[in-house]
Amino acid sequence: MEIYELMNNVNNWIKKILKDNYVGVYFHGSLRLGSFNPNKSDLDFIIVVKDKISSETKKLIWDKMLEIEKLFPKKGFEFSVVLEENCRNIKHPIAYELHGSKDWIEKYKENSSILINDDYKTDPDLASHFNVINVPNDKMDFGKPSKEVFEKVPKEYVINSNYQDTLDCKEEITNNPVYCILNLCRFYALIKDNLTLSKYDGGKWAIENMDSNYNDIIKSAMKDYLSDTDSIYDNERLKEFAEETICLINEIMTRRSTNEHRKR
Repeated sequence: MEIYELMNNVNNWIKKILKDNYVGVYFHGSLRLGSFNPNKSDLDFIIVVKDKISSETKKLIWDKMLEIEKLFPKKGFEFSVVLEENCRNIKHPIAYELHGSKDWIEKYKENSSILINDDYKTDPDLASHFNVINVPNDKMDFGKPSKEVFEKVPKEYVINSNYQDTLDCKEEITNNPVYCILNLCRFYALIKDNLTLSKYDGGKWAIENMDSNYNDIIKSAMKDYLSDTDSIYDNERLKEFAEETICLINEIMTRRSTNEHRKR
């Protein structure tokens, strides 16, 4: 199924389930930022509702996701259901009603009550997802326009949302080189130049702005990200690249912290 047809179908069945409680469905991630690869990207979206949803509605959403699972890209899907008021009045970490992804399918099948309950839940990653939704792209919005639903996310929330994941790349880069290489690049672009970029564009920015000795690694990751190729990487150079980039990131983080302290 063509990706825009799938997006439209997802929106239609969400709208059917939610009825008057529906606000919209907003696609983010690589698709919104223009570097979607159906073989290596998942389909990321936020479902926005007016009022809290019942356990019955949560189950309907999850069961529908399982029913159409095979229609999604190879990497699967990730979604969250969020109250409209939490999109407008952002408090970090942001609260959500329901979350799901390909990685959570077995957990749902084993014991659905783990995911479907009335517990208060928050997710620090939502600040990053909302920040991507703030990037205008009308094709990614279904329902009320995103600019009328999502408040601008304070930069410190976006940084906090991404920082630990970025630091983890120091240990994970040999296991997941493409993700970690490009994620380090785009996070550096975020804190240095306040840019919200796709992983691919983060790599492109790094080649033009980082003056790094590891441009060959970055270029290989960019090629692998948008194709079906899987380059062979030198693990030592990967670790060196991660250390160098995290050092640059931490220098900026330290300067930010010092400047904020002086302002007080």
